[in-house]
Amino acid sequence: MKLLMKILFAPVIAVLAVFTWLAVQLVKVSAIVMNFIAFFVGLGALRILWNGDTAQGIAGLIAAFLLTPFGLPMLSINLLGQVQRLQYWIQDHVYG
Repeated sequence: MKLLMKILFAPVIAVLAVFTWLAVQLVKVSAIVMNFIAFFVGLGALRILWNGDTAQGIAGLIAAFLLTPFGLPMLSINLLGQVQRLQYWIQDHVYG
């Protein structure tokens, strides 16, 4: 029974490992691109604030924050951590 579970879960673990690796590479590239975009969005939001439109300026600053590495990229890193945690949990319980 244990051998059958090892055979059945080997492809699942391999797919999770490849998916995690590809997703990490994608997050690295997108974080760099989004950081540049966040800079320009932040500058635009500051200009809007300077012109006196407070609501749109604050909304622009929030959007700029979400594009920085502390916003959406951090959320995706946390989700990838959960996928990796699932992979290691399967490995520990099947192969452990």
